[in-house]
Amino acid sequence: MTSTRTIRASRPSRLRRAGIAGTAAITMVLSACGGDGGQGGGGDGGGGGIIIGTNDDVPSLDPAECYSYMCGTIIDNVGATLVSYKPGETDPSPDLAAAEPEISEDEKTYTFKLRQGVKFHDGSDLTSEDVKFSLNRARWIAHPDGASFLLGGIDSIETPDPQTVVITLAEPDITFGAKLAYNVATIVPSDGAFKSPEGPLPEDAPQEEKDSFLNQELIAAGPYTLEEFRQNESIELSKFADYFGEPSKNDQVLVRFFAESSQMQAALQSGDIDVAFRELTPEQRESLQNSEDIKTVEGKGASIRYMVFNIDPKNKVISEKSVRQAIAATIDRQRLVDNVLAGGAEPLYSMVPPLFEDANVPAFKDFYEGKNASDFLDEPVSIDLWHESSGHYGDTETALAQEIGRMLEESGMFKVNVQNAEWAQYSDNNAPAATSPYPTYLLGWYPDFLDPDNYIQPFYDSKGYTQNYDNPKMDELIAQEQTADSSDSPQRMETFKEIQQLAAEDAPIVPLYVQTPFAFARNNIQGLEETMDASQVFRFNLLSKQ
Repeated sequence: MTSTRTIRASRPSRLRRAGIAGTAAITMVLSACGGDGGQGGGGDGGGGGIIIGTNDDVPSLDPAECYSYMCGTIIDNVGATLVSYKPGETDPSPDLAAAEPEISEDEKTYTFKLRQGVKFHDGSDLTSEDVKFSLNRARWIAHPDGASFLLGGIDSIETPDPQTVVITLAEPDITFGAKLAYNVATIVPSDGAFKSPEGPLPEDAPQEEKDSFLNQELIAAGPYTLEEFRQNESIELSKFADYFGEPSKNDQVLVRFFAESSQMQAALQSGDIDVAFRELTPEQRESLQNSEDIKTVEGKGASIRYMVFNIDPKNKVISEKSVRQAIAATIDRQRLVDNVLAGGAEPLYSMVPPLFEDANVPAFKDFYEGKNASDFLDEPVSIDLWHESSGHYGDTETALAQEIGRMLEESGMFKVNVQNAEWAQYSDNNAPAATSPYPTYLLGWYPDFLDPDNYIQPFYDSKGYTQNYDNPKMDELIAQEQTADSSDSPQRMETFKEIQQLAAEDAPIVPLYVQTPFAFARNNIQGLEETMDASQVFRFNLLSKQ
């Protein structure tokens, strides 16, 4: 692929896995950032460093492979996309794009004009060739661990000049603009260290071939440069002086990974870290909320938990709609929130969370209120309820499964066998549904993009991956909302209502609760409130020390 760019300089390798050199580097960063005792940038963005602790993990820093919250957060802070979410907004705005795209009358062609003068971290100019290369790269690699499916609707990408990108879809997609804000659409240099297939890899291409195109030394055009990535230990970021947007309010960010949430809590209380984010137990959260030295910031929930029913004829019990309805009628969501999560969530009566006010319909509450399991079953049945046991969803997962089992058995209509598996095995076994040994199991969902469709299509479309649900009427309704005249039209909201009502009646999935995101920080940290917004983008560049 040719390019009009001239590379002025190349950065040395920044990826370190372990060893004395890496430990020394972290020590220097800690000294520079310093908790309460180190350098602190002023509230006006005068500099300094921020240390963020988490017990989440970062399996990859390649936009073509990343598909989890924390790796997405790092890429969001290092990278840039055509459109993104401004603080406090839930509709994407131009980012690398200079303005809103021109959309053709048939709603299949999007023409973007790029900002002038945008630089990559390696000093090279960002052009339309990089946009084409990056989007094609992600969708052509189609890594099984990534989110290339969000770009699957693209038919072609053209670059008539260095500042113009023309993206044509195979079919209209009202959600396409929001999908471009996800980190899979991060723009990387086309003539540097990143490799791409010449075209789509075969569907049966071995993962080793897909992995050969990956690059963990992320170079992009966002507010930070990646300085060091030490797997399961830390990630060091530095402020990018040539960033095209508002400059970061801090000079450096160090993300530290903790194996145990108790270690992260202790580090925050001692001042060894400035911010703790994802995930603390309810008891640890309550302890920090009562601390005079720590402030709590509560965000808007978008991450949901739910129970999946594998509607396969081999699962003779759970494939009966009456059994699923009996379970749905028995679930006491407020009891789960109170007894398991200590109030750290809200009951959820639809897969669409209340974040989307106009699209959310409490259909499960409306359909099942006042009904009991015995209204649907004539005699008790036995079910297996599976959950993961290695902490992927935090330390409350076993308690959650056991509490659900108890409430089902208390109805007198169920005998529940609660079973578990560690995440690697659990995730391999729960999908695809056709081969899954789990008839009933617990999962969670974090949105790929901010649109109600992202809580609908993946779960209720007949091509869904986890539950073998197939209802032609549901497919028809999903197609209607995806091709609506506008994302917030009254007709689309009415279609969402019909979808949720049908989903409650068929009950292929039972929504449980929407988690409340919490971040905890030392009292001298500013900007946390601004970034804990509905977009779910955790923006490091807004944080500073008072």
